[in-house]
Amino acid sequence: MKISKNYIKSISLCFIILAILIFTWILFVNPKLGVADQGDFDRVMNAVGLSLLDSDTNNPDFVRFYKYIITEYKINSVNNIFTTIIGTSMGALITLICFICKLFGQYIFKTEYLAIAYFLIYLSAFLIILKAINIKSTIKYIITAAFTLFIFFDGNYLVWFNSLYGEPMMISTLILFIASILYYSYYKYSLKREDKLFSKIVYIFVCALLFIGSKLQVTMCLPFIVLLIGKIVLDNKKLLSKSNLLITIFLFICLIAYPIAINMSSGSLSKDTQYNSVFYGVLNGSDTPEQDLIDMGLNPDMAVEAGKHSYLPADQYVKYVPRTEITEKEFYSKMSNGKLAKFYLTHPKRLIEGMQYTASKAFYTSTDLGKASQSYSEKEITKFSRFTGWSYIRENLLPKKLWFIISIYLIMFIYSVTTYIRNKFNPDKRIKSLLLLTLIFISGLQFPMPFVGNGQADTGKQLYLFNFIFDIFFILILLCIIFKAIDYIKNKISKKQTTL
Repeated sequence: MKISKNYIKSISLCFIILAILIFTWILFVNPKLGVADQGDFDRVMNAVGLSLLDSDTNNPDFVRFYKYIITEYKINSVNNIFTTIIGTSMGALITLICFICKLFGQYIFKTEYLAIAYFLIYLSAFLIILKAINIKSTIKYIITAAFTLFIFFDGNYLVWFNSLYGEPMMISTLILFIASILYYSYYKYSLKREDKLFSKIVYIFVCALLFIGSKLQVTMCLPFIVLLIGKIVLDNKKLLSKSNLLITIFLFICLIAYPIAINMSSGSLSKDTQYNSVFYGVLNGSDTPEQDLIDMGLNPDMAVEAGKHSYLPADQYVKYVPRTEITEKEFYSKMSNGKLAKFYLTHPKRLIEGMQYTASKAFYTSTDLGKASQSYSEKEITKFSRFTGWSYIRENLLPKKLWFIISIYLIMFIYSVTTYIRNKFNPDKRIKSLLLLTLIFISGLQFPMPFVGNGQADTGKQLYLFNFIFDIFFILILLCIIFKAIDYIKNKISKKQTTL
């Protein structure tokens, strides 16, 4: 049955209501849930001018890290708005919320406000996608909407919204970027409209900037995003005026310069990951740590720190304490990403072992960090089960094996390439294939990055974006199978009716 506009509106309204109910249940029903700080919030707080409440800092029983969530922060003045945005794109969102708070005479920032902002972005993006994919069948539209709610509004995604982590900004802006591409394609090729097309391209740039700036690990995805947007601009160069082309060039410059600025402003964090990549990665569990160090052009004496990450107390290190003068001289000044890449290229077995370890940590979006406030319970609450059906299935039933992950990615890669080749005269399908390829490359880059770039430190959390994109691939494969089955059944019924 073909879908009417009234059906679309009704299903979309049901989708919105259910999404709001799920979101409210997960975050706003007592106990109010979130994710505790493990030491990541300072970078955001310093950038946007937030600090702990005086009542917290003066409380001798106050526990800041790991066990309990903190949802209220003091709003301070920011000297330079430019540094706020350069630090992270979520800085712009937090600054806007702080501005609104100040308008109402409130100088307390609540992470619930940020959670609502994320949710509005997230929900809007999925509504745009549901419209842009232009499904003609009522049953297919309902199935797509239902699976979207079940998978992407899972509690272990939404609970992160009530925090200062970069993960919710990352997935919200990624889905917004995907929505911007799909809507552009829908507007140009399905609606066959070219008026106001430039505004759709600008929207793509804005979404790309927000996504690229959401987290340091995303900056590595820049080349793939630039290539995709570049293709869209080239496809429309004859439709753009000279002034529009100049604006486009300016936006490209901003898009390329932004991640460079982010990397330049995150020096101390880069040193931490560099330390982890060698001592907690290459040397961790190695049978030949001294030789590994020699192979990287480093002092073999540093093998005494093998298996240690950069966040231990200073007395836990034998000699080479992170960010000290001797470590700067013997390690930071001599180590580089090039040397690390060369090591793994010349030691492929070690790289494969690292990827097998990474695969064993894949598909986890839950965390053992505290989920409730100290005022609610002195006993640390780390587990919850509010709308977590999909994450339970993913974490417990999907094989965390390298072969499984490679198989899924090969299927998606072959499908997207063949679709692109076969549809030479169908630009709509071609742009969607390129979007799919972009997601494959972004996710493919995210998979080795945690181990290669940060050792075994916090691997599961750093696979958050990989897991999210994997879910996109999973739902695409699942819907493809279901839609084929529906079409097959319809054809069978149609043939029987014709025979009768």
